[in-house]
Amino acid sequence: MKTKTTCKRQGVFTQISLFSVLLGGRYGGVCSIADVKKHGNLAIATMDRLDGEMQMIDGVVYQACADGRLLLPKDDETIPFGTIAKFTPEQELNLADIPCFEDFEERMKTECPGLNLPMAVHLKGDFLHVKVRAVGRQEKDGIGLAEAARNEAVFELDEISGDMVGFRLPGYVQGVNAPGWHLHFVDAARRHGGHVVNFSLKQGVMRICWAREFQIMLPDVLDELDLDRDWSDDLRKAEAER
Repeated sequence: MKTKTTCKRQGVFTQISLFSVLLGGRYGGVCSIADVKKHGNLAIATMDRLDGEMQMIDGVVYQACADGRLLLPKDDETIPFGTIAKFTPEQELNLADIPCFEDFEERMKTECPGLNLPMAVHLKGDFLHVKVRAVGRQEKDGIGLAEAARNEAVFELDEISGDMVGFRLPGYVQGVNAPGWHLHFVDAARRHGGHVVNFSLKQGVMRICWAREFQIMLPDVLDELDLDRDWSDDLRKAEAER
């Protein structure tokens, strides 16, 4: 069942830094959690030094760590990169019996065909299985993201309810961000979470918001970096398993 509102493209999306900065191995935080909250109520990001996965759900920020803990980071903690939405739902979908991430992607091509518009989603549901990962803290700069991401933990969560938030970004964002679907999960008990690798949905409701504006907050470190290169191979390696 699909329900739409009459007003389209209400969301304002803000991106902190460039994905190519991460791909190049700069992991120091450039934006505080307090400032993240000023830019919206839904977000996905990585924490300072890649120390776990960040997700903001209904204005509350969670940090899913590689040791399995789910924390509430303080307002003075920082992120090096992330995407934030002033999330105003424009469409609602009832979803059921989706066996894997790939089937979800195919379903969304029909339900939400506007592939050239950045889109934010919030899926609240009951899941047969959710596979998530969280990258461990990276103390040194200079190691590319694909290499740093090897220091990650993977968690398999069965028969679990919770919230999945994230973005579908069009292909033209490559280098600025990573095209395609990127989702983070926090369970209903607020004990587990992370970057979604795969999932099997029993049933849920997904709210959707399209970007009316998409702004990028550029960090001061750009002058120190060589970003004038083709990042496609680095992106492919970093996103090999979502």
